[in-house]
Amino acid sequence: MTQHSYPVPESARRNVPWRHVWIALAISVAGTTILGGGLFIIQQNVWWIALGGIVSLFGGSIYLGWRSGESEPLYGALLAILYFGPAVGILFGGMLANVEEFDPLPGLGRGDSTFFFVWPLLQLVASAAGAVIGGRLDRSHNPKE
Repeated sequence: MTQHSYPVPESARRNVPWRHVWIALAISVAGTTILGGGLFIIQQNVWWIALGGIVSLFGGSIYLGWRSGESEPLYGALLAILYFGPAVGILFGGMLANVEEFDPLPGLGRGDSTFFFVWPLLQLVASAAGAVIGGRLDRSHNPKE
């Protein structure tokens, strides 16, 4: 092994807070189910599920940043990656069960992939921003000296 002559930051030495990542994922999926599902029942549009999911993911990533004690957008990105799989599985499951017909954006042709381009980007932004905000909230309440 080679020794590096430069100092390694303390944040690089810490491991990913997996326990908090899994709790944040559970918060995000449960919130999507409740909020997105409730909005979907009111108006049958897949964008309402996506909106509920983005809000829930933002809340879950705030929790993640707050509990990890770091305003680290990488943790939010990790959460968004883990969240995307179950969320897409649920949406495709609904499509296969004929609950939802995918009309991704009003006015666009059926089968347009815009939804699956825009939605993940919104998830990434919401989760990274939430993790940064959560970490800063932790720092403002628990200053580390």
